Amino acid sequence: MVALGEAADAAVSTVRPLSAAAAHEGDRQRYGHRMHDNEAVALLRATTLLKELDEEDLLRLAARAVTRRFRRGQVVFSEGEPADTLLVVASGRLKVLTKADDGRDHVLNIAGPQETLGELNLVEAGTRSASVEALEPSTALVLDRAAVWELVHERPAVAEQLIRALVAHVRRLTGANADLVFLDLPRRVAKLLLLRMREAGRPVIELGLTQTEIASLLGGSRQSVNQALREFERRAWILSEGQTITILQVDRLRRFAGD
Repeated sequence: MVALGEAADAAVSTVRPLSAAAAHEGDRQRYGHRMHDNEAVALLRATTLLKELDEEDLLRLAARAVTRRFRRGQVVFSEGEPADTLLVVASGRLKVLTKADDGRDHVLNIAGPQETLGELNLVEAGTRSASVEALEPSTALVLDRAAVWELVHERPAVAEQLIRALVAHVRRLTGANADLVFLDLPRRVAKLLLLRMREAGRPVIELGLTQTEIASLLGGSRQSVNQALREFERRAWILSEGQTITILQVDRLRRFAGD
């Protein structure tokens, strides 16, 4: 997964620098109404990265966070931009992608509610390794790297908690890469459907992805994705209606995917 960046506005040399409070207020006006602290704390607590922080730490981070809203298709940030913020998805879904040499998009990840983008940039600021676009109208919290490191410097135990979360994140990425190596495309499609089912908490899921986007995410072709879905439907494991999939036989799909 990747991080979020915004270019700073240039200031006229005769203008006095903004205080931290004034700059933060400027962010609020620029990004829209700020999420209520209690709502922001609940969102931060629900993330894998920050769930181990105590209430006081979460409140402190929530107070420094700003809210951003994105329309469908809007570019959140682009590959190569400065990377010094963490993005926490509150609603909607964001697509992480890179451009191939032939100009085609290669989808790396789809981030939904309670997921984070930019974890590694909390450790070391750099540039974005991929671009992010909104798949649908979305809302996210933007947390500046400096706010996290202020907390780390004052409370070293926070650093240990973040390191554990980052290690878990790397392990998940390793598992995803292993799937690309050891599983054929139909089984990768099955695992994607099961993952979306767990996220939705019910057997009826909205993929929100075209077959081309699924193919890009899973490292295959659109035709192969279509064939896999048709075969699952022929076996009565799923019912497909556009981008809405109903999983009819969860156990069969799990055994097939080795999930």
